[in-house]
Parts: sequence; C-alpha cells; structure tokens
Amino acid sequence: MGDYFSSVIEFFPDALKGLYQFGDPSGIGNGWWGFIILFIWGVFLTAIPLYLAKLWHGKREWASATMGVIAGLSLMWWAYGILPSAWIYFMDSNKEVLSGNIIPNSAGITFGTGDDAYRIDIASNLFDVIRDLVVVIQHLVAFVLTFWLALRIQKELPAKTLAPGEVKPDSGGYK
Repeated sequence: MGDYFSSVIEFFPDALKGLYQFGDPSGIGNGWWGFIILFIWGVFLTAIPLYLAKLWHGKREWASATMGVIAGLSLMWWAYGILPSAWIYFMDSNKEVLSGNIIPNSAGITFGTGDDAYRIDIASNLFDVIRDLVVVIQHLVAFVLTFWLALRIQKELPAKTLAPGEVKPDSGGYK
C-alpha cells in the first residue's frame, strides 16, 4: 500500500502536466485555452441568452422562450457531450502516466499470503472502469439536474391563466 502512495506522489506532477498540455493541444504554451473557450461559450451562448430571456419574459414571450432554449441547449451540449468527451480524451491521452501509477491496473481481493495467496479480480482493467464510470456518473447527475431544473422553471414561470370573465376558446384549429 505504501508503494502505491509513493507512486501517486511521484507521478502526480506528470498528471498535472498532462492536464495542462490537454488544454494546449497545439503546444503554443496556452495550457488554459480550454477555459477561455468555456468563458466565450458561457457568455455568448449561455449568459446573454439567459439574460435576454429574463429581460423579455412577459413582454416578448416567443423571443424569451427562444433565448431560454438556446441557453438550455448550450448547457446540455456541455453536460452531455463536450465534458464527457473531453474527459475520455484526457484519460486516454495520459494513460501511460495514469494507468498503473495513479490508478492501479486492477482491483480485487487477495486471500492468504505468500505462495498460498489467491486473488479474485473485481476489475482487471480498472483504468477503463474508472474512466467510463466517471462519464456515467456525470451523465446521471446532469440528467437529474436537467429534470429538476425543468420542474423548477415550470413552477417559477407557470402558464398564463385566463383573465376574469374570459372564456377559453374551443380547440381544434382554424375555422
């Protein structure tokens, strides 16, 4: 167990270097370029449409709803596509540093000691299991948050009701 922790401490700077280089795929020294892209995306495709949706709510319903959908889709692209993909690319591009050094090669239970030891492998490919499990957990969290937010928005912004004395028109299209 002590060997494992010393290996983690030894290879942790390499893992951080891999994270920096992942944000700088062209090697020009801008390792935080991904954060700049995130900022630009967050401002132009999320924050501004959300602000316009709030500003136009009750005045320009169609435009407000459109801006809300743009902001929502922007967040969903990140939550369901970009972040999981980036995680997998990062893990795979740094597999030689992470696998076996920071993430053990396998997980299991060992019974006995010495030559009489018997091991039951729970995961012989622990690196892949952890990589994929993080994506699954991230999707589950995003899925729950999506439905929670949808219910909250419906509660905060209910559909319009009829004015006193107004009669609901018959449905069925044009007459």
